[in-house]
Amino acid sequence: MTLIGILSRLKTVAVFIVLETLALVIVSNKSVFQRSCAVQLSMESSAFIYSKINNIYSYFALGSANKELSAYNAQLQNRIEQLQNAIGKQTEPIDSAYYDSYITFIPAKVINKSIGNIDNYFVLDRGRKDGVKEGFGVVSNGKVVGVVQYVSENFSAVLLVASSKMKLSGKIKKDNQLCTVICSPKTIGKGEIYDIPHHVEVAVGDTILTSGFSSIFPSDYIIGIVTGVKNNVASASNDLNINYAIDFMRINYVDIVDFRNIDEINEIRNQINIAE
Repeated sequence: MTLIGILSRLKTVAVFIVLETLALVIVSNKSVFQRSCAVQLSMESSAFIYSKINNIYSYFALGSANKELSAYNAQLQNRIEQLQNAIGKQTEPIDSAYYDSYITFIPAKVINKSIGNIDNYFVLDRGRKDGVKEGFGVVSNGKVVGVVQYVSENFSAVLLVASSKMKLSGKIKKDNQLCTVICSPKTIGKGEIYDIPHHVEVAVGDTILTSGFSSIFPSDYIIGIVTGVKNNVASASNDLNINYAIDFMRINYVDIVDFRNIDEINEIRNQINIAE
């Protein structure tokens, strides 16, 4: 076969691929359903490729991963020890049914990261077949990571807390003052809190936790640390700057929060909103 013949065949294939791509773009832009299918297909395909690449990378990064897992296991062991001590001091019999947790965790591995943008994502190796749903919270080692936004059969995409679309219900640890944490529009990876009353004592170094008043995150998970307090004359209150607690570049393993009976809880909330 001549070189000209080979180039001619490749040209035909290239034209076919371009036309097929244009057709898919046009179809997906014409229909919400088709656009959704295109997003799901794109995420599934990309995630599959990322997972294979990540497996190769993980082989050469076992030392770092094992160190991280070892530290996490040590902290879990400490929590077990604390619980055992608390149970040992318990004088009344414990009803196991009463203490049955309404939250379960789905462990997952981060197989791809998109960081440094206005909206940042992790891709996880867990999807619909593992029980993951859109709107599930994601945490790691007691710290808030983000919220699941897209789910396919085998993978999921997590919108990180360091994203412009994120708002978190939080509280100041030392006095339980409620607040709302948003991503800073000025600095990527930083958070802000507005309208904290002057009578609330807050200082640099204070910890911001999840409030627990949502069906996404349990209470008392760390969101971030206060790095600045500014008097807002216009609103007669203080505005806070925070650094998010999680190190997005280093994290490799997360836990997806699955609230038991979440659909029933949301149904009750919707009924309350309708009544009001």
